[in-house]
Amino acid sequence: MENPVPQEKHPHIPARRLLDRIVLGGSDGAIEGLAMTSVLNGAGLGFGTILLAGFAFALAGSVSMFFSSYLSNKSELDLLRTDVQREKMEIETEPEEERAEMEQLLMKDGYEREEVKTIMARLLKDKQLWLKEMLRRELRINIEDLEADPFVRPVSAGLAFFLLALLALAPYAFSFERIVALEASVVLCLAALFALSSRIFIPAHFKPLAGLESALIGGVAGGLLYLVGILISRV
Repeated sequence: MENPVPQEKHPHIPARRLLDRIVLGGSDGAIEGLAMTSVLNGAGLGFGTILLAGFAFALAGSVSMFFSSYLSNKSELDLLRTDVQREKMEIETEPEEERAEMEQLLMKDGYEREEVKTIMARLLKDKQLWLKEMLRRELRINIEDLEADPFVRPVSAGLAFFLLALLALAPYAFSFERIVALEASVVLCLAALFALSSRIFIPAHFKPLAGLESALIGGVAGGLLYLVGILISRV
């Protein structure tokens, strides 16, 4: 009977790079959406105008976030492919130099000389495994990242921006007093910023100080631009 696979007692954050895109897009959407609606509120514009302008802003911002994230991801993957091809070529054409470099990296990581010999004997039999280890230890990159869908992270960032920007806009869809709509927008956005940055939805990685810092930044941005809106309305 096979032994069961042991369960991880301290699990890592799942889909870390995807989560980073969601946090980035969502935080930008909440902060920028709150800032934009606050300045329009302070300027005394009607709720209908704020809703129309806010929706246009959320849509444009999400498209911009998608393309900027896509181009950044594409550039990162292109660089990764270049690194992979260069390392592959060096292993094929300069095996002794690469072997010596790999041995140095292993010893730097704390392996004893006999352990290094054992590991190198295994790697020399499998150049693909050698390549993966070389990339991971020398350049701190994983070859598996080349297999990632190039659209998943950009779509996640753009969608998160759109939804959180709409969250800032939501109170203006109701017949609240102007100050009540502002307060509701602030509360919703600060709660979202806290949840995103603190990662409250991943209890093992909950960081309340990071959430408070993000919420403070959003609150300051919204407050300052609300005052700017008031000043504009009096000009």
